[in-house]
Amino acid sequence: MAVRLLPLTVSELCGHALELERDCEQRFREYTTQMHAVGAHGLANVFEDLAQQGMSDIAALEAASGTHKAAELSPWEYAWKLTYMPEGMENHPRLVPRNGREALQLAVQAKRRALAFYNDVAENARDAVVRGCAAEMATGEKDLLKRLERMLASEILGDKPQPGAGGSGGDRLAS
Repeated sequence: MAVRLLPLTVSELCGHALELERDCEQRFREYTTQMHAVGAHGLANVFEDLAQQGMSDIAALEAASGTHKAAELSPWEYAWKLTYMPEGMENHPRLVPRNGREALQLAVQAKRRALAFYNDVAENARDAVVRGCAAEMATGEKDLLKRLERMLASEILGDKPQPGAGGSGGDRLAS
Protein backbone atom coordinates (compact mmCIF):
# COMPACT_ATOMS: atom_id res chain seq x y z
CA MET A 1 0.00 0.00 0.00
CA ALA A 2 1.38 3.40 -1.00
CA VAL A 3 1.75 6.18 1.54
CA ARG A 4 0.09 9.48 0.67
CA LEU A 5 2.22 12.58 1.09
CA LEU A 6 -0.13 14.70 3.18
CA PRO A 7 0.92 17.93 4.88
CA LEU A 8 2.30 17.30 8.37
CA THR A 9 2.01 20.85 9.68
CA VAL A 10 -0.26 23.85 9.26
CA SER A 11 2.68 25.62 7.62
CA GLU A 12 2.92 22.86 4.99
CA LEU A 13 -0.86 22.95 4.49
CA CYS A 14 -0.67 26.72 3.95
CA GLY A 15 2.13 26.18 1.43
CA HIS A 16 -0.08 23.79 -0.51
CA ALA A 17 -3.12 26.08 -0.17
CA LEU A 18 -1.14 29.07 -1.47
CA GLU A 19 0.01 27.10 -4.50
CA LEU A 20 -3.54 25.90 -5.17
CA GLU A 21 -4.94 29.43 -4.86
CA ARG A 22 -2.23 30.92 -7.07
CA ASP A 23 -2.88 28.28 -9.73
CA CYS A 24 -6.62 28.91 -9.52
CA GLU A 25 -6.25 32.70 -9.66
CA GLN A 26 -4.03 32.40 -12.74
CA ARG A 27 -6.51 29.98 -14.33
CA PHE A 28 -9.40 32.39 -13.75
CA ARG A 29 -7.39 35.32 -15.19
CA GLU A 30 -6.75 33.24 -18.31
CA TYR A 31 -10.45 32.37 -18.54
CA THR A 32 -11.35 36.05 -18.17
CA THR A 33 -9.18 36.93 -21.15
CA GLN A 34 -10.47 33.99 -23.21
CA MET A 35 -14.12 34.71 -22.44
CA HIS A 36 -13.69 38.33 -23.55
CA ALA A 37 -12.00 37.03 -26.73
CA VAL A 38 -14.99 34.82 -27.57
CA GLY A 39 -17.53 37.51 -26.70
CA ALA A 40 -18.80 35.99 -23.44
CA HIS A 41 -18.33 39.23 -21.52
CA GLY A 42 -20.77 38.41 -18.71
CA LEU A 43 -18.93 35.19 -17.94
CA ALA A 44 -15.60 37.00 -18.30
CA ASN A 45 -16.76 39.34 -15.54
CA VAL A 46 -17.64 36.35 -13.37
CA PHE A 47 -14.15 34.88 -13.87
CA GLU A 48 -12.65 38.28 -13.10
CA ASP A 49 -14.60 38.30 -9.83
CA LEU A 50 -13.32 34.78 -9.10
CA ALA A 51 -9.75 35.86 -9.79
CA GLN A 52 -10.18 38.82 -7.42
CA GLN A 53 -11.55 36.46 -4.77
CA GLY A 54 -8.50 34.28 -5.34
CA MET A 55 -6.24 37.27 -4.73
CA SER A 56 -8.14 37.97 -1.49
CA ASP A 57 -7.74 34.34 -0.43
CA ILE A 58 -4.01 34.46 -1.17
CA ALA A 59 -3.65 37.66 0.88
CA ALA A 60 -5.65 36.08 3.73
CA LEU A 61 -3.46 32.96 3.72
CA GLU A 62 -0.32 35.09 3.71
CA ALA A 63 -1.66 37.28 6.53
CA ALA A 64 -2.79 34.26 8.56
CA SER A 65 0.72 32.89 8.54
CA GLY A 66 1.89 36.08 10.32
CA THR A 67 5.54 35.88 11.24
CA HIS A 68 5.54 32.16 10.38
CA LYS A 69 5.71 32.00 6.63
CA ALA A 70 3.98 29.17 4.84
CA ALA A 71 6.38 26.33 4.14
CA GLU A 72 8.19 26.63 0.85
CA LEU A 73 7.95 23.23 -0.73
CA SER A 74 9.94 21.61 -3.49
CA PRO A 75 7.95 20.88 -6.65
CA TRP A 76 7.88 17.15 -5.87
CA GLU A 77 6.29 17.89 -2.47
CA TYR A 78 3.08 19.20 -4.02
CA ALA A 79 1.36 15.86 -3.56
CA TRP A 80 -1.94 17.21 -4.81
CA LYS A 81 -0.38 17.80 -8.23
CA LEU A 82 0.54 14.14 -8.48
CA THR A 83 -2.68 12.77 -7.08
CA TYR A 84 -5.30 15.36 -7.94
CA MET A 85 -3.86 17.26 -10.91
CA PRO A 86 -1.51 14.91 -12.82
CA GLU A 87 -1.53 17.24 -15.82
CA GLY A 88 0.03 19.86 -13.53
CA MET A 89 3.30 17.90 -13.50
CA GLU A 90 3.65 17.94 -17.27
CA ASN A 91 5.01 20.84 -19.27
CA HIS A 92 2.02 20.99 -21.58
CA PRO A 93 0.14 24.27 -21.87
CA ARG A 94 -3.11 24.46 -19.97
CA LEU A 95 -6.28 23.75 -21.96
CA VAL A 96 -7.80 26.88 -23.45
CA PRO A 97 -11.60 26.90 -23.31
CA ARG A 98 -13.33 27.65 -26.60
CA ASN A 99 -16.55 28.85 -24.97
CA GLY A 100 -18.21 29.55 -21.64
CA ARG A 101 -19.35 25.99 -21.14
CA GLU A 102 -15.80 24.64 -21.49
CA ALA A 103 -14.42 27.33 -19.19
CA LEU A 104 -16.95 26.45 -16.51
CA GLN A 105 -16.32 22.72 -16.96
CA LEU A 106 -12.57 23.23 -16.52
CA ALA A 107 -13.13 25.47 -13.49
CA VAL A 108 -15.44 22.87 -11.92
CA GLN A 109 -12.87 20.13 -12.53
CA ALA A 110 -10.11 22.21 -10.92
CA LYS A 111 -12.25 22.99 -7.87
CA ARG A 112 -13.27 19.34 -7.52
CA ARG A 113 -9.60 18.36 -7.45
CA ALA A 114 -8.81 21.01 -4.84
CA LEU A 115 -11.78 19.87 -2.75
CA ALA A 116 -10.63 16.24 -3.00
CA PHE A 117 -7.19 17.26 -1.72
CA TYR A 118 -8.57 19.22 1.25
CA ASN A 119 -11.03 16.45 2.10
CA ASP A 120 -8.23 13.88 1.99
CA VAL A 121 -6.11 15.98 4.34
CA ALA A 122 -9.09 16.65 6.62
CA GLU A 123 -9.81 12.94 6.89
CA ASN A 124 -6.29 11.49 6.98
CA ALA A 125 -3.70 13.97 8.28
CA ARG A 126 -1.99 12.90 11.49
CA ASP A 127 -2.29 16.24 13.26
CA ALA A 128 -5.72 17.34 14.50
CA VAL A 129 -5.00 21.03 13.83
CA VAL A 130 -4.01 20.26 10.24
CA ARG A 131 -7.20 18.19 9.83
CA GLY A 132 -9.30 21.06 11.20
CA CYS A 133 -7.68 23.67 8.96
CA ALA A 134 -8.09 21.43 5.92
CA ALA A 135 -11.76 20.89 6.79
CA GLU A 136 -12.28 24.67 6.86
CA MET A 137 -10.54 25.01 3.51
CA ALA A 138 -12.70 22.20 2.12
CA THR A 139 -15.84 24.07 3.20
CA GLY A 140 -14.73 27.13 1.22
CA GLU A 141 -13.97 25.00 -1.81
CA LYS A 142 -17.37 23.28 -1.52
CA ASP A 143 -19.18 26.62 -1.52
CA LEU A 144 -17.33 27.85 -4.60
CA LEU A 145 -17.78 24.50 -6.34
CA LYS A 146 -21.56 24.66 -5.79
CA ARG A 147 -21.66 28.15 -7.34
CA LEU A 148 -19.64 27.02 -10.35
CA GLU A 149 -21.84 23.95 -10.80
CA ARG A 150 -24.97 26.14 -10.73
CA MET A 151 -23.43 28.42 -13.33
CA LEU A 152 -22.47 25.42 -15.50
CA ALA A 153 -26.01 24.04 -15.24
CA SER A 154 -27.34 27.44 -16.33
CA GLU A 155 -24.88 27.54 -19.22
CA ILE A 156 -25.93 24.06 -20.34
CA LEU A 157 -29.59 25.08 -20.18
CA GLY A 158 -28.82 28.18 -22.23
CA ASP A 159 -29.14 30.80 -19.47
CA LYS A 160 -26.18 33.14 -19.73
CA PRO A 161 -24.72 34.70 -16.56
CA GLN A 162 -25.43 38.43 -16.59
CA PRO A 163 -23.31 40.85 -14.60
CA GLY A 164 -25.20 41.96 -11.52
CA ALA A 165 -28.31 39.90 -12.32
CA GLY A 166 -29.88 37.71 -9.68
CA GLY A 167 -30.96 34.08 -9.92
CA SER A 168 -28.99 31.05 -11.00
CA GLY A 169 -28.03 32.43 -14.40
CA GLY A 170 -26.58 35.63 -12.99
CA ASP A 171 -24.70 34.18 -10.04
CA ARG A 172 -21.94 36.70 -9.57
CA LEU A 173 -20.67 34.70 -6.63
CA ALA A 174 -22.08 36.92 -3.96
CA SER A 175 -21.36 35.53 -0.55
